[in-house]
Order: sequence, then structure tokens, then C-alpha cells
Amino acid sequence: MLRGETYRQLGEAAWSWVLDQVREDEGPWLPETVPGEGQKTEPAKDRDSLYSGIAGLAPVLAEIAQYRELSDRERALAEGIVTRLSAETEVAGIPVGELRRRCLTSLLTSGVPERLRPGFWDNDGRCCGTAGVGDVLLDAAQGCADPEWSETLLQGARKMGDALVERVIRDESGARWRFLEHRDNEPLLPPGTAWMQGAAGIAAYLQRLARVVDTGPKAPVVDRPDQWWGVPADVRVTDS
Repeated sequence: MLRGETYRQLGEAAWSWVLDQVREDEGPWLPETVPGEGQKTEPAKDRDSLYSGIAGLAPVLAEIAQYRELSDRERALAEGIVTRLSAETEVAGIPVGELRRRCLTSLLTSGVPERLRPGFWDNDGRCCGTAGVGDVLLDAAQGCADPEWSETLLQGARKMGDALVERVIRDESGARWRFLEHRDNEPLLPPGTAWMQGAAGIAAYLQRLARVVDTGPKAPVVDRPDQWWGVPADVRVTDS
């Protein structure tokens, strides 16, 4: 087995290479790929995104800052990312806040988590399922300055929780859920165990929902690798 330092050094080498690719003209931005010498480099179409844009460097910087102090160059990059992303207040002339509200309204009015027809809402997990929708609604509810809208979002999150209570399989061994695959002759799937598609992720959502219901929107939110960036800073907790 390799030592931790071997992994750390390789991670640093990879980060050093990425850092050298950052462009500052109208930036910061990253080329989508690094072509051969002399060839033109261009930003990705979604140049500011987490997936293939500059926003994806933020979690890397946060990870590096856990074990060493950031260099002046890295701090300047972090500030540049924040400045650029903070300036993105509209998309196609529509305020970002309005677009987010439209997305959340679509969730609330889509029919989820009811199983309306074969193939519609067969999953109760975090990935593509009821618990994941509930977490998105809680993120928004806890970060919302409008009490009425926050309560609407919280009621949506509770609706997801109620569906999980209704669909649970519970016995002396504990609680678990079975999702559906409507195209199979036997549509009921075996219960899953893990974070994205099983009882572990659902358990975490139910614990968080209980905290918010009991103590309100300022209930602490445990940092999660898939959503820490979507949680209001004043309620985030990174340890026990």
C-alpha cells in the first residue's frame, strides 16, 4: 500500500498542471482541453460551470486549503472566481434568483413524489429520487429570506419525507426502501444500502429534515460532498 504522501504529491502535481492552464484574459477561465503547442485554446461553452468551467476549481482550492496555506497566486485565483461568479446575476436577461425560483416551482408542481404512471418516480434515493429532491428543497428553504416562500419549500421537503415514511419496509432488522423498475417483470428492486441509491442517503436526509422541523431554518447542515456549495454559509458545519 502506498503512503498518504504519495497520493498528496500526485494531487499537487495534477493541480499544478491545471493552475498553469488558467487564463486571465476576460477571466479567469480554463480551456476545455489543452491542444498541442501553437493551437488555439478556447473556454468551454459553460465556462463558468462546476462541470467544465472555472467554478470547478473552487472545491479543489478548498480541498488544498485543508492541508496547506494557499499561495498568493491561488488566493488571487479564488478571489477572481468569486468576483466573476458573483457578477453573473442574469442568464438570457433573466435574474438568476428568478430562474432558481422557477426551477423550484417546477419541482413543487411536477407531481413528485407521487407514482403517477409507470416510470414516473420509481426512485426514493438521493440520486434521481425523493430524498435528493427533499435535500434541494431544504437547501433553498434554509437559504431563503422570504418567510412565506421558505415555508412553501419546507412543506415540499416534508412531503418528500412523508412519502419515505409511507414507502419504508420496516421490521426487527431496521428500515429500508425498495425502488421500482417498471420495465421488469418483477418491478420491485432489492433494497439498496449506499449513499446515492440506498438507505444510507435516505437516512441522512431524514435526520436533516427532522432537525429543520424541530428547530427551524437555522438548523445546522452537515457539509456534503455533492451539495456543500448550495448550503447557506451560516448553517454549515464541517465536523461534529
